[in-house]
Amino acid sequence: MKHSTLAKLSIQALILLIASMLSYVAFIGGYSALIILEEEDNIDLEAKFAGDIMVDPGLFEIEIDFTINNEGYSDLEDLTIEMELLMVYNTDANNDGIPEEVEVTIFDDDKSFDAIKAGEEDTKSIKIEYEDLTDVNWNDILLNAEPAYDILFIAESIVISAKYSYGLLSFKVELEDTELGTYFF
Repeated sequence: MKHSTLAKLSIQALILLIASMLSYVAFIGGYSALIILEEEDNIDLEAKFAGDIMVDPGLFEIEIDFTINNEGYSDLEDLTIEMELLMVYNTDANNDGIPEEVEVTIFDDDKSFDAIKAGEEDTKSIKIEYEDLTDVNWNDILLNAEPAYDILFIAESIVISAKYSYGLLSFKVELEDTELGTYFF
């Protein structure tokens, strides 16, 4: 066998090996991502409210905990959570006795977090304080919200995105219209 033929075969074998390894890594990464996303208990969220929004909105805060269980084989890296939070209340602005539902966007931002190691469960928190809220006319809400009805907090959209398998795979999970809790007058 000639040296040039042996060199060509060696290069072809090396290319085949590299392609096979990349296919294997992609398969394992994709399979791991499916393991994480397949079980709905692997992503859980809980909201906690502090302060009294009707007495002093400046002291009101919301903390939302996201518990993510990485059952896969690689770390979840570049974890980002985007969220649009609505406050929904009822008003009788027309003074006709018929309540009208009003939605106000109070938060629309994203936060980045550290990686979650393979096989571990971790809780990441987004703490929303008064300074983080969008420009909201609190006086209008305080004057017009009907005390007979509760104030509802809804995450209009939550987008959780991350990279997996050493950054080779990216995925995004979108949750819409997720009720986070109710504020009682």
